[in-house]
Amino acid sequence: MSDDSKLDQLFQTYRAACPDVEPSTNFMPNLWQRIESRHSFGFVFRNVARATMTACAALCLLLVFLNFASPFRDGMAQTANYTDVLMAEHTAENTDYTEAIHASSPSDEEAPAAHNR
Repeated sequence: MSDDSKLDQLFQTYRAACPDVEPSTNFMPNLWQRIESRHSFGFVFRNVARATMTACAALCLLLVFLNFASPFRDGMAQTANYTDVLMAEHTAENTDYTEAIHASSPSDEEAPAAHNR
């Protein structure tokens, strides 16, 4: 058998296995009904999960970029270690009780008044 006759036989077998569909007036509504019947909960959940994973991956990439870009933006050298950063963050000027630290005692307030006399 030649290649052409094998190909013709393959096409004839295909036509016999998949007959032509006669379009009727309900062809498109039936087609859409079959398509929508495949949209089960699993299909919708899979699509939502893919969209969520894509958004999470984009957010992670953004946070990684901001993590590497922030030291250059703030002008802080990247050579500072973790403890140096913590010490700089918790200085007396950055605490909520700074006024209590810098408040003068009553004896300090009376001393300048005594010098004015």
